[in-house]
Amino acid sequence: MKEYHPDCVDLKFHSGRKSKMVWGGGAFCGTTKSDLIFVPGRAKLDSATYARMVLEPALVPFWHQCCAEYGWAIVQEDNAPGHKGYAKAYRELNGMETLEWSADTPDLNPIEACWGDVETELGEIWGRAADVEALQLYLAVCWARVITEEKLDALVESMPVRLQAVIDAGGAATKY
Repeated sequence: MKEYHPDCVDLKFHSGRKSKMVWGGGAFCGTTKSDLIFVPGRAKLDSATYARMVLEPALVPFWHQCCAEYGWAIVQEDNAPGHKGYAKAYRELNGMETLEWSADTPDLNPIEACWGDVETELGEIWGRAADVEALQLYLAVCWARVITEEKLDALVESMPVRLQAVIDAGGAATKY
């Protein structure tokens, strides 16, 4: 078969790059942001793990803080598989209201802009981390330094323009 001929197969090269799963960039309300949560090792963030490692220690307390500060807060998640099932029941148990949201809408998800700024800072200032521990440190510093109250306020203020851009594009991708 032609598709398996050596001239038609790309070889796979491993860069040796390491990565770290981070949660936290999804948690801001107005100008208040959460700390980053680093998921240990190569843990798969299924629904129960998400509830145990993110919701219980971080998001639920952060949500309570935001409710106290702003009167009420609705949680926006991207409907990843880990946000369903057990995690959904855990949010309901804690009275957390969630906004129905599609995972395929990065143009309308302001947290994506935050991560874009963090990635730019990492690439331009810090460069490649030598190991996962260094990467965690770099991410924490970038999160603290780049994602300012002014940045968060500007993201919130940009939502009407973002919405209009998506409407004007007929639901297609935008510059956001």
